[in-house]
Amino acid sequence: MLPTFGNPPTATPTQDPTATPAPNTTFSIDSISSPQEIISTKSGEDILDKTPLNYREIDGAAIILIPEGEFAMGCDIHQNAGFDCGFDELPLHSVYISAYFIDRYEVTNGQYQQCVEDGHCQEPMYKNSATRASYYYNPKYRDYPVVAVTWNEANEYCHWVGGRLPTEAEWEKAARGTHPQAYPWGNQTPDCNLANSYDNKTGRSCVGDTVKVGSYPEGASVYGVMDMAGNVWEWVNDWYNAEYYRSSPLSDPLGVGVGQDKVIRGGGFDYSWVKLRTAYKSNHHPDTRHLSFGFRCVNPVEDDM
Repeated sequence: MLPTFGNPPTATPTQDPTATPAPNTTFSIDSISSPQEIISTKSGEDILDKTPLNYREIDGAAIILIPEGEFAMGCDIHQNAGFDCGFDELPLHSVYISAYFIDRYEVTNGQYQQCVEDGHCQEPMYKNSATRASYYYNPKYRDYPVVAVTWNEANEYCHWVGGRLPTEAEWEKAARGTHPQAYPWGNQTPDCNLANSYDNKTGRSCVGDTVKVGSYPEGASVYGVMDMAGNVWEWVNDWYNAEYYRSSPLSDPLGVGVGQDKVIRGGGFDYSWVKLRTAYKSNHHPDTRHLSFGFRCVNPVEDDM
């Protein structure tokens, strides 16, 4: 079990590590073509080759346009993938989402350090990772996900880059595409070639700690978003409510207005394959610090830019 800080769980900028950023960032539909839905039989490398990218100037992050439209949100009780749907994942329902940009990768140590140096973010309270005494400041791990940040600290970073944390609906669409597949890559049970998690076949963790963002191209989502399953859990914007899907809006749902816990998504490096599912969620107090918690941001699309 990983150490937990705060309330225990209930259940110079860093550039894109794999590409050279363009000099200017334009958050405009006209400036970037929408990625096409790619069937899950395509390899991760095929998806990445077809994914148009843009870049945020302030932190160098690669961002991906998720096109407007409907998608299937929640868990499909008829899907025979070796798991049962959670109560808070039901019912499966169609949701319309407006277009938005999402970070291709989880926010890294290097990117977060730039926000701290700019005076906008608070330095993480803990500088270690699960197995490394030196992590946050160690240049070796500059392109690894920042961890042990609270919901508020994650949200402050996203405000710094002109965005916010994704809603549950935005996160889930970016992870699964329009169809209710179990994982970002399809319905194949996760293994250590697809995600940094707990390998169900061997009974051991793949790594036992974080890895460099984007290390699992075969696990990319249909939009080319990386690490939506495994590596670190990701804070999202919504307050947790187990019955929300039963009455949630069918267009751009924002979650309930108030609550006790915030939602995290995606599973972490030391969690079972069931928790890596695109519909799975957990709830945690927003002040929680955990060595397997990180985040990514979304930015709005500006039609008139």
